[in-house]
Amino acid sequence: MPDELRPLLASRTPRGRLVPSLAHVLAELRYSRLIVIGDRVTRTAFELGLEPVLAIYDCVEMRENIECPEPPSHYRREAVSNPRSSISFEAARAIRDAIRQGANTAIQVYGEEDLLAIPAILYADTGYVVAYGQPSRGVVLVRVDSYVKRLVANLLHSFEPCSASSPGKTKE
Repeated sequence: MPDELRPLLASRTPRGRLVPSLAHVLAELRYSRLIVIGDRVTRTAFELGLEPVLAIYDCVEMRENIECPEPPSHYRREAVSNPRSSISFEAARAIRDAIRQGANTAIQVYGEEDLLAIPAILYADTGYVVAYGQPSRGVVLVRVDSYVKRLVANLLHSFEPCSASSPGKTKE
């Protein structure tokens, strides 16, 4: 991710709605095709009885190692590598495949999951809801539509492609 995008991504959400927590919108999310990203959001979704199609977490919160969220036993589990400030091909492919398969999937990320909302939005069908944490502020809910898909695709085009010396940093 280019350094000049950091302030933009830290301060804005792609047509998202900030809510205090998933519990505040539980009735709205109960029948949504949901993707959750982040440890706290994932843990809360499971505790509330929500069954996201896809849950992505890295077992780190505010730069501190924490206990990983525990997906229900029927979830398919996968682990991927995704370096900080990047979107690895491996992570993007795992997200794409999980969404296409439609089976409940939990992806544990070794590295950082912060930017993985971008491929989640790109690969999700219109109507999905992508939820991710906004530290010290709440949860961002993004309802996927063609406009928000174009926004994140344009954002992704400004990322630097990977080089042979920096594996894992790529745009897809």
